[in-house]
Amino acid sequence: MEQDKKDQLFLKLFNVWGEDAQIRMCIEEMSELTKELCKYLRYKDFEPEKLEKVKENIIEETADVLLCAQQMQLLFGKNKVEEEMNYKLSRVEKRVNEYNEKHKNN
Repeated sequence: MEQDKKDQLFLKLFNVWGEDAQIRMCIEEMSELTKELCKYLRYKDFEPEKLEKVKENIIEETADVLLCAQQMQLLFGKNKVEEEMNYKLSRVEKRVNEYNEKHKNN
């Protein structure tokens, strides 16, 4: 689905259920992803037979969180969020480059 259509749908969600409900849903979805990531870390070395289901859950919860994040971006300011993301990406790129330069000869 194109981003414009997603944004229109998100605005409908805000109109139908309200901003507070969508913010609560975002918090809930982030919590569910956190839980599944913790399970992944717990099972990966000791119970690998459980990993496939956990990975499926992580994919589902990641999709939910990304959709919620897009709603929050729309709610709180797309341009400001994009600017902050670009700033953070530049900062981490600098850190990675510095790390690689420092450890280049090791």
